[in-house]
Amino acid sequence: MNFNFKNKSILVTGSGSGIGRAIAMSFAIEGANVIVNDIDNNKATQTIGLIKEVGCQASMAVFDVTNIEEVEEAFRHLSVDILINNAATVPENSLFLNTPPESCDRDIQVSLYGTMNCCRAALPGMIDRSFGRIINIVSDAARAGQAREVSYSAAKGGVISFTKSLAREVGEHHITVNALSPAATNTPLRQELLKQIALQIGEEKLQIREEKIRRLYPVRRIGEVSDVSNYVMYLASDYAQFITGQIISVNGGYLMPG
Repeated sequence: MNFNFKNKSILVTGSGSGIGRAIAMSFAIEGANVIVNDIDNNKATQTIGLIKEVGCQASMAVFDVTNIEEVEEAFRHLSVDILINNAATVPENSLFLNTPPESCDRDIQVSLYGTMNCCRAALPGMIDRSFGRIINIVSDAARAGQAREVSYSAAKGGVISFTKSLAREVGEHHITVNALSPAATNTPLRQELLKQIALQIGEEKLQIREEKIRRLYPVRRIGEVSDVSNYVMYLASDYAQFITGQIISVNGGYLMPG
């Protein structure tokens, strides 16, 4: 499948590592003008270095998606055809009543308001050009519910509703808005979470827990970042120009919404 992203500018938030990095690299390999965003300058620089190692180019935009002034200032200097809202937090992995309010606020600020801030800044240019693709990375935790990730799930659930509603508003401008919903994916964020869980319950119990999780998946494995980036590229391409307002699970069959 030839995606042909030449002359298209793609901004990927939170692309300093994990799923975001994989998405940025995939677009770069397909000839896109990739803009790497992360709140961490060092991580963003590392992603650009990896892109250059495969013979491609990318630029960098370091800003905090939760800060609307920073976002709007950055977008004043950018032309973005395809926006991937991927920036996320590490879930607390604690019961809701034990989760500090500031952690709940952070989940909502990054996932929900961060997505809204970037869309608010990107949409005027997309409307002027009568073209745009917005893809929001959500989570099956929001679709099915997830104990010990209540505020994270709630924030991603907000992004799901936002995706559907925004798609109805901007479709007439040839702008599509979709969300991609992974289940567990082997990312640095997940590895950090597993370390936290191991400290709480021990390594042996963690491995038993992980085996139980794998058995919940018909394909008997959790996702890899490439599973997500491949489908993001499809949604951003002309092949998907008639798809909008959809929440698409890439999850190895873990959740099968009707």
